Amino acid sequence: MEALYADRRLPKLPKKPGRVAMAKPGKRVFQDKRTGLAVPRLAKPWKAHHAAPFTSKQVLPLRRGSNQRGMLVTCPLPIEAQKSVRDTALLAARWTLNHHPKGARIRWLASQPDKGGWLLVYQVRYGKHVSRAAVVVLDGGMAKPGLAFVTVPDSQRTRWRDITRVVSGVRVLG
Repeated sequence: MEALYADRRLPKLPKKPGRVAMAKPGKRVFQDKRTGLAVPRLAKPWKAHHAAPFTSKQVLPLRRGSNQRGMLVTCPLPIEAQKSVRDTALLAARWTLNHHPKGARIRWLASQPDKGGWLLVYQVRYGKHVSRAAVVVLDGGMAKPGLAFVTVPDSQRTRWRDITRVVSGVRVLG
């Protein structure tokens, strides 16, 4: 974990970070059998999209003048699981920087245990822009824990509320 904190893009998680006020999960879900997770199906303008290299993917349409789009994806954990699920979530958040523009840096907004896993909500700053993002790491009973990752850029900030819907609605199948 020392190597994680040596990465300047990731500040240390505060001792008492914020918490997410959970929303009521929706009834429509996508069941990802490869990760063992169920994630909310988000309403329009979100659209299902071909998932590769993930196991499920929903995206927001691009806005004129922006090359960033919101997305919700699930996949088996793309990194090595750590002894602590919190540490695993921190490494997963660092991995998500691969899906943001170069030079992106994280600022933590919330961190809390969730249904036997861990969730992190954070802001990603790149240049003059910011995105809000979240990762949820849960053990879905598969060989690797499941990861749900959602990010929404500031050009679509009216959809930032969907991040809370996602982290509230992710659950283990069965």
